[in-house]
Amino acid sequence: MSPSPVNAPPHVHTLLSSLHAKSLAQEAALTPDTFTDRSADSFHALMQDKFIALEQDKCEFVYQLLRATRATTVVEAGTSYGVSTIYLALAVARNASASRTKGKVIATEYEPGKATVAREHWNTAGEEIASVIELREGDLRETLKREDYNGVDFLLLDSGLPPPPLLCLRRFISVDAG
Repeated sequence: MSPSPVNAPPHVHTLLSSLHAKSLAQEAALTPDTFTDRSADSFHALMQDKFIALEQDKCEFVYQLLRATRATTVVEAGTSYGVSTIYLALAVARNASASRTKGKVIATEYEPGKATVAREHWNTAGEEIASVIELREGDLRETLKREDYNGVDFLLLDSGLPPPPLLCLRRFISVDAG
């Protein structure tokens, strides 16, 4: 196994490994029979307690992409339990420190229970990570209207959002976004 490209303290790597293992275990437990009821309400109820996390290699790739593009303002549409948000925050914190600016990860989450657990994960990861994350709870069509963002450097959108939420996000991306 090759060393991680992510620059983080050992306890953060341990936390991330644990969270990825839990996510993979949840995914492995899902079978086609799990999805027999195809209603939106049933699917929503089923996914309420699932990680829905990006795989570790994808998180590492996003981290490297953010570092390479020197992104300091990132929006994540749907943080779930905050796994990928940790990678985003690590990259943004390093980039902000290198450029002597303030960095921010604006994370959105619809499920209050997931938001609570995400905060716990970020606090476990440490102040460097937690301090750059601004969590907005609720429907992203509302939570992202609070401010007019100039120059979001990167948007992490790792789900199949229906058109209305997706359209509301495009105004937050700068022309030079990576």
